[in-house]
Amino acid sequence: MPYVILDPVGTYPAHLLAFLGGRLGKAGIAVFTSAARLGLWRDKWSGELGPYVVETHLPGPGRGVAALAADLRHRHPDLEGVVPWDEETVLLGARLGELLGLDWNPLRVMERCRDKAVMKAWLRRQHTVRVNASATVADRDAALRFARKVGHWPIVVKPTAGSGSEDVYFPRDDDELLRDCERVRASGHGRVLLEEFIGGDELVVNGIVDARSDLLVTDVWHYDRRTSHGVPNLFHTTRRIATTEPVFVQVAAYAAGVVEALGLRRCPIHMEVKVDDRGPCLIEVGARFPGGNLAVLASKLHGRSLLELGACQYLADVPLSGADIDRARYDRFEARVLHGIQTHELPQIRAVHGVDIVRALPSFDTFATLRRVGARAPVTRDYETAAWELSLVHESRRQIDEDVATAHRVLRYE
Repeated sequence: MPYVILDPVGTYPAHLLAFLGGRLGKAGIAVFTSAARLGLWRDKWSGELGPYVVETHLPGPGRGVAALAADLRHRHPDLEGVVPWDEETVLLGARLGELLGLDWNPLRVMERCRDKAVMKAWLRRQHTVRVNASATVADRDAALRFARKVGHWPIVVKPTAGSGSEDVYFPRDDDELLRDCERVRASGHGRVLLEEFIGGDELVVNGIVDARSDLLVTDVWHYDRRTSHGVPNLFHTTRRIATTEPVFVQVAAYAAGVVEALGLRRCPIHMEVKVDDRGPCLIEVGARFPGGNLAVLASKLHGRSLLELGACQYLADVPLSGADIDRARYDRFEARVLHGIQTHELPQIRAVHGVDIVRALPSFDTFATLRRVGARAPVTRDYETAAWELSLVHESRRQIDEDVATAHRVLRYE
C-alpha cells in the first residue's frame, strides 16, 4: 500500500525511502512544504530516490491541504500512513493524518509539542514530571516580573518555535534580559519564551514511541557545550552514555513520563534534559529523529537501523521491546560527535587543514559537515553554523579521547 512522506530531502528520508520502497516495496507519495524543498528534490534527491516515489505534491494558496487530502483519499483509499520525519513537518503530518483518517498523532498533540511554551504549560498541569518555571512575554514589564518571580540569574530567553539552539540567550541582568527579548522577537521564530535556568549536566534522550505511548529509549548522549567568542552554549563534544551508567536509567524513566504525559505515539522522539541535584528536568522534546547524523551513528552502535525501526511505527501498530535493539553492542563502543567552532567569518575558504589526519584516526567514522574550499565559513552562533561536525567510534575510550584532542587541534579553515 502507498504512504505519504513529507519533504523527502536529506540523509534521513533517504534511509526511510530506501527501506520502505526498496525493501518493503511500498510506494511513496511525496508532499512538500515549500517550493524550495520541491526544487531540492528535483535538482538533487530525485535522481537517487525517485524510483521510490510515485507522486509529488506541493499544496499552495489555490489548493490547500484539505483539498490535497481529499484528492489523495479519493485516488488512494488504501493509504497506509504518513511520515513527517523532521521538526518542520510534524504539524502538517498530523493535519494530513486526521484529514486522511490515518492513525497517527492528533493535531492537538503535535500543536502542544511544537510550541515550547504550550508544551511546558501542559506538562505543568499534569503534575507527573518535573518542569521548570516558564512564561511567554509580550513586553518589558512582563519580562521583568518573570525575572523577579524566578529570583536568580541567568534567565533563559528563546523563541517558542525555535530549534538547533538558534536565538537562545542567557541574560544575567535586566538590561541583557530586555535586549535578548528584542532579539528573539525580531527572529520571527514565534513568541518570546522565558525559562528558569536549570544547572547540572545536559543530556539528550532519543527513542521510539509505539501506539501505546510506550517509549523505547535507544540512545542517550551528554552535551559538552562551551562559551566562545562571546557566544554561550555552543556545541563542542557529544558523548555516548552507556546503558550501565545510572544517569541513563534515570533520564530514560523521566523521558517515558514526559512522553506519556504529552500523549505522543507512533513516532521517534528527541528530548533534551538537564540533570541537577533534584534529578532530570525537561528542556524540550520533539516528535522527530535527532538532528545532524545522530540517528545514523546510533544505528551503527546497535548494529541495526533505528530509522527503519521508526519507519515501522509511522505505518503500523507494532509493539516495541528491548529485543529490537542491541544494548550490549551499544555499550561496547565508545562514540563521540565533535563540533567545530569558527570564531571569525571567512568570506571564502582558501584551505581546509587537518582533514587527512582526521580521516586516518583509528576511531574516525564520518564527517557530517565539512565546508569546502571556496565556500563561506560563518561565525559559529548555533548548531547550523558549526564549522564542521564529525563522528568517532571505537571500543577504546582512551583511543577516542586521544582522537578527540587531535581532531580539535588540527581541523581548521584558512
